[in-house]
Amino acid sequence: MGAKEQHTFGAFEALANRVRTRRIRRWAAIESDFLRAVERFDTEYSRGKRDSGWYKSKARYFNEIALELVANASGKEIAGPVHRQSQLFHKIDIDICYPAEGDPITAAEVKALGTPPHPGNGNKARRGSSDLHKRVREVALTAIDIKAAYARPVSIKSFRAWVERTEPAYFSFWAIRTENQGDFESVRSILVGLRSYCNGVGAILYSPTTSNPMKYCIRKVPELKMDNALREMAQRTA
Repeated sequence: MGAKEQHTFGAFEALANRVRTRRIRRWAAIESDFLRAVERFDTEYSRGKRDSGWYKSKARYFNEIALELVANASGKEIAGPVHRQSQLFHKIDIDICYPAEGDPITAAEVKALGTPPHPGNGNKARRGSSDLHKRVREVALTAIDIKAAYARPVSIKSFRAWVERTEPAYFSFWAIRTENQGDFESVRSILVGLRSYCNGVGAILYSPTTSNPMKYCIRKVPELKMDNALREMAQRTA
């Protein structure tokens, strides 16, 4: 049996290639272009031109772009996806990791949530907060699990202090379509809370302004600024 065909989308590929070849370091330099690519991507999906398998490639592209930004900002070769030792399980999947071999110093998980209306779903949107509790629990558990796997035994007097000083430093990056104000507020609150378990949390949150074609606006959350989390991860990639 041949290799499984990988879903592609030209706008995301061009953006990832530009980040790579131009050595772009800051999310702010590409945020508007990322949003335009998402608009085109979601418009095709909402018109029924693509299936759910293809739609999942959005997360893969977001992962690739985040990885390249960290690599450019740190000047180091960043790996991903990789398998690393787990305290609870034999191995766990890590989306972004440094170094490529040996004990990890920094690691990150990347998620894309929220789905526009689609004929296969009764032309209903799936809120960004719909699966968020489950995904956040997974990230929080992984952050603790991988630190426990590599940390030296210590007396933990402050959980937050232990998270901050224990390697690998663990980060999470999120691209989430929030359907309305209520959905946005739920997503914002949950992700801000996740910062207690991660060394940094960065997110791009966006909401629809029009449909067919799909248009989005950025929902700013200073506590979840992408460039802050990306910069912190790059700085800790020693």
